[in-house]
Amino acid sequence: MLATQGVRGTMMKLLEGKRLFVPVALILFGFVHSQIIAAGTYVGALPSVMAPTADMAFVLFFFAFTASSLMRLAPGPGPKFLMRNRRYIGLSFALVHGVHGVLVLSNLALTPETRGIPELMAGGLAYLFLGLMAITSNNAAVRQLGAKRWKLLHKVGSYDIWLIFLATSLGRLAKDGPELARLWIPALCLLALGLRIAAHRRGKARKATQP
Repeated sequence: MLATQGVRGTMMKLLEGKRLFVPVALILFGFVHSQIIAAGTYVGALPSVMAPTADMAFVLFFFAFTASSLMRLAPGPGPKFLMRNRRYIGLSFALVHGVHGVLVLSNLALTPETRGIPELMAGGLAYLFLGLMAITSNNAAVRQLGAKRWKLLHKVGSYDIWLIFLATSLGRLAKDGPELARLWIPALCLLALGLRIAAHRRGKARKATQP
């Protein structure tokens, strides 16, 4: 039991802080590279890499988006780990979703695939927020923007990205049918929103009981 906990603790330490980028980058670029080799060409691999990279990005986004809520609702080793590393989980999400964006743009530029103007504008806004949030994910940016403006930027940006994930996943379900395998993203989107609402209510209740 103690040995298992020791191994688990060592593994968690290996994923702390900036070290978190290493496995994320290896998995991301290893997967994309393997699909390009399997398809024979970069363009040929695009259909098989776009959805999985979006899914990988969403998992990272989910944990960054819900870290503080989980910590407030059920403090423990897992939520504490997420809170300590939320900045780097968010930056890892920016890396993966940035690569996904490059793949989507490549698909639009190199194949007959098209997207509507509203969809492109919504996606562009989400990526604008993603870029702003990534470059301000440091202590210097917090000091320069001020805590209130920094929190507002990251709150608005994170909810915009959450909405894009929800709308995109629901749109895919409407187009391809309600496959069980595709239900997990909208389900987790709603779960994330529920966690944030519950955490907000708990915070207000605690403040109300304080003298």
